[in-house]
Amino acid sequence: MSDPTAAPRQRGWLLAQQGRAELAEREYRLALAADPHDADTHALLALVLAEQEPRRAEALAEARAAVGLAPDDPFPHYAEAHVHIEAERWDDAQRAAEQAIRIDPDDAEHHVVLAAAHLGRRRWHEALDAADQALAVDPTHAGAANLRATALVHLGRKDEAGAALQGALARDPENSHTHANQGWALLHRGDRVGALAHFRESLRLDPQSEWAREGLAEAMKARNPLYAGMLRYFLWMNRLPARTRWMVILGGWFGYRIARTASQTNPGLAPWLAPLMIAYVAFVLLSWTAPQIFNAVLLASADGRYVLSPEQRRSGGWMAAGVAAAAALTAAALATGAGWMETGALMFAALLIPLAATFQGPRGRPTRVMTGVTIGLYALAALTVVLAAQGMRAANDISLIVLLGVVVTSWGVNLRGG
Repeated sequence: MSDPTAAPRQRGWLLAQQGRAELAEREYRLALAADPHDADTHALLALVLAEQEPRRAEALAEARAAVGLAPDDPFPHYAEAHVHIEAERWDDAQRAAEQAIRIDPDDAEHHVVLAAAHLGRRRWHEALDAADQALAVDPTHAGAANLRATALVHLGRKDEAGAALQGALARDPENSHTHANQGWALLHRGDRVGALAHFRESLRLDPQSEWAREGLAEAMKARNPLYAGMLRYFLWMNRLPARTRWMVILGGWFGYRIARTASQTNPGLAPWLAPLMIAYVAFVLLSWTAPQIFNAVLLASADGRYVLSPEQRRSGGWMAAGVAAAAALTAAALATGAGWMETGALMFAALLIPLAATFQGPRGRPTRVMTGVTIGLYALAALTVVLAAQGMRAANDISLIVLLGVVVTSWGVNLRGG
């Protein structure tokens, strides 16, 4: 007797390979109508749904249904790991991937999803080990080669990463993801021109590649020497373990405090230390706002508008408005010498930090909370300016609340990211 699920499941698989998710889902649901207890079909449906961000809860339900129907089959565990990776739930992804490996350690895909989970948790050595395990099973696996190269880049072994990606491109020169990864590897090495070429080739092969589009935007922003320097700092910090990144952040803050105290207790040092302190404050502000500020710069060009995502275009537009408000208050303060305008300029400049943070990190509840906090801080800042213009003492208290809010949100976002 023939399997009534075989034909629609096969059609669904072919459609999924072509990126036609809605049609693939329809075929998988036809297969499930014929046999609701087919674990593989539930797992395949989970993989299709996971590609659609609003439907990842459905994807997880399908993956767990598959695991419940066939707990000793590795494929449902692999599908569950993939769903968790798409949702950036790295711990759950690692757990599911390790279960798939326990059942079948000879499938390269199982080691690949484990490597991806480790990369998400910034565990570069573990990611490299998992990618090596995948390549030991299948030396030609393009996904494993790409993940291995990504881990090598973050471990500072950029030449090895470049060589690995060159080898992968020699085997498969039409692989969009490999071209994008080579672009990122070259960007880490400071080769912006080479990176641009690989990002553009990646987008030619796959115009929907977000990884390549994001890299192209970064490479284009790096045409500006100021942003190029900030990008080198961002990429360097991204390669560091979380504990080391915090040491760098805290070291800079304590260094600033020491310099400030020294300039106050020894006025003779002030002319030498003041430029360093100003440079540090400017660097901190840029480290938060540079990506969004240069998104705004890219919005002014046709190429820039093409490479920026809708989210980046929004961030660029809002940052342009925030910078314009801070600049207008600064210009007015310099022209008039009014103290209330100086207070307003300081607050609106500081508020660029939470404004930038609103567009950082994964979407969802944290972003909604950050948006609400930022709106509240801007409202308080505007109230402070109005009260200060009328000479009301309450303005001082509210301005302190605003600046404290900036500090708390910046540390909170760092903790969330670290």
